[in-house]
Amino acid sequence: MKNIISIIAAFILVIAVISCGGNKETNQSEQNTQTNQTSQSQNIQTNTLVNQSKQTNNQKEFFDMKYVYKGIRADKTKFDEKLKKLRENNEYAKRNFDFLNRKFANDDERKKYSIEFISNVNYAALDLEFLISWGNWGIYSEVTDYYAVGYLYVDQNLALKKAREELLKLNKKDADVYLALFLSHFACDSLYYFEEEKKYLTEWKKAGGTNISMMIAKYDDDNDYSNKIKLVDYIIEAPDSLRAEKLVADAYKDDFYKYIVKDNGYIDLFNENNYSLTSIELEGTARLSSVEIAEEIGNTNIMNKYIKTYINNRLANDDIEDYLEYYQNYYNINTVYCYDGWNNLNLLEFKKNTFLIESTMNGLVNMHYYNPEFIKDNLYASFKEIKNYNFKLGDIDNIESAKINSISTNDLKDYTKDSKFIDSGNFDREQYSSYIASKMYYPLHSVSFFLCDINNDGKEELMLSGEYISSAGRGGIAHYTLLLKDNLEVDFDSETGLLINNPDFQSLECSQKIYTENGKNKMLLLDTLNNKAYDIFVDNNEIKNAEVFNYITYSYQPKLEWKGSILDGMPEGVLKTDASFDMFKAENASDKAIVSDRTLRVADKLISDAYFTKKATLDKQGQEELLEQRRAEIKAIQEAKGDIKAIEAEMLKILNIQ
Repeated sequence: MKNIISIIAAFILVIAVISCGGNKETNQSEQNTQTNQTSQSQNIQTNTLVNQSKQTNNQKEFFDMKYVYKGIRADKTKFDEKLKKLRENNEYAKRNFDFLNRKFANDDERKKYSIEFISNVNYAALDLEFLISWGNWGIYSEVTDYYAVGYLYVDQNLALKKAREELLKLNKKDADVYLALFLSHFACDSLYYFEEEKKYLTEWKKAGGTNISMMIAKYDDDNDYSNKIKLVDYIIEAPDSLRAEKLVADAYKDDFYKYIVKDNGYIDLFNENNYSLTSIELEGTARLSSVEIAEEIGNTNIMNKYIKTYINNRLANDDIEDYLEYYQNYYNINTVYCYDGWNNLNLLEFKKNTFLIESTMNGLVNMHYYNPEFIKDNLYASFKEIKNYNFKLGDIDNIESAKINSISTNDLKDYTKDSKFIDSGNFDREQYSSYIASKMYYPLHSVSFFLCDINNDGKEELMLSGEYISSAGRGGIAHYTLLLKDNLEVDFDSETGLLINNPDFQSLECSQKIYTENGKNKMLLLDTLNNKAYDIFVDNNEIKNAEVFNYITYSYQPKLEWKGSILDGMPEGVLKTDASFDMFKAENASDKAIVSDRTLRVADKLISDAYFTKKATLDKQGQEELLEQRRAEIKAIQEAKGDIKAIEAEMLKILNIQ
């Protein structure tokens, strides 16, 4: 069974990496090895220039590594066993793998089952817990497990790609087909292929599309339906120049932000065309946010050489000397202070780039962009917070306070009746604090009693204010302003008491203010944590108003902070870990192995660039000798027949790395 799984995996890699070529220096197959050296040398140079020209003009088709199974740098027997169990026992993994191997008898089946599959993935995509959470390991703890989980995500990516390609074969495409084509991308990686998604939704609308049931889950409410319609309309109407920070600000304002961001998955966080299992983690009781990435196995020496070769002019000495290996430091972003751990984090995939977004309970703060080429320039955009107060009098801090009469604890006996908290005229603070804690959850460490005509009936009521500093979780201060009965107990009996003493507004991160308007005393309860306000007005013991509303409506004005050049709305010049040759044309086992492994792709580029750099300094005879040497090196790599370790060993020799 292990062999069968390996054969299937290899077969799918063949599908993912279209077999047509090899290294750009020697694009000839073995049967052409007799071609004269001069002709080969010319072909090498011509092919390289053509490829570079295409890449410069953005004409070369993007080879997306999310559709490639990674080469296994771990115990393959354990890996095969783990992958087999996961594909058999995880319902989503089984669904994805089964569809990947499904055959279609005709167009009706092709349409029916492809749309059904895309819709199901949109409802419930693969979502596996694979990293440390709350100090405990998730269900995966070994390197072989990470590889196996990565394969499951590639299964899903390839299956969605297959479903999309099957639908594109249809001669007749209706609105459902176009919506499914959009979702085949969206369910896989949000708005990564934004241009294609916009095209499909535009065609969907032309076809009379009004039904978005494929986007609606059974637990969605009316707001979800409305907000997903907003998302669809936004994509259709978006200008080609739309930038990531504008998208984020608009999504937050129009309530479709949560549909376009992720907290975990198989993601190219460093924008280098290399995918890793990535998760936003909330650690400890304080729930500090961090980014966790499954460790990428490879050759650190090669990666260090790659980074130092291509971004040497951007590296300060302390970037390297502070750590034994810059590569390991950079790719473990937890060691780099790049965001406020108290803020929430989300991942956005948009226009073939990935961003990390910081937000607070109120809203957006910053966007970050990662790539080894831009070591010090991680801040991509910031957001200016704009507040709009929904309270009729604006900011609570600027409202006129009502008049109150303070009461000392020594005088409480004169304002109370039959209170068990007063013994022989003395107030029992400890017993009262314990009582308040039993009723309101938090004890009161500082207690202030006062009188206020909160009912506006000409009679002053007994009230209390206080606070408690909490150290639990992220900590904070609990504020209270309570209406009491004559015996000092909290008033939960009267209608006014039930309104004022609402525990949702007399708790952590809450504040209360008794204010005056048109000669009447009123009360505003504010829950800053949830941005909720409760405006209470009682006139002559009759409740006139008890309205709960969002205290502030926030909007966010984006500001591009990126100092480098921007091309098509994205940072220009990112460093990709692609091989030197056209990866669509990986022809033999070793070329396919190179494509499947980041270290080998990087080493291939280093070797190729070094070859052409040296070639440019030589005369004709020297170039021919160098070409012979390069042929011998490539021959040794091809003879490794896809063995990653053997290929790496040959590349290390070529690069003269110990």
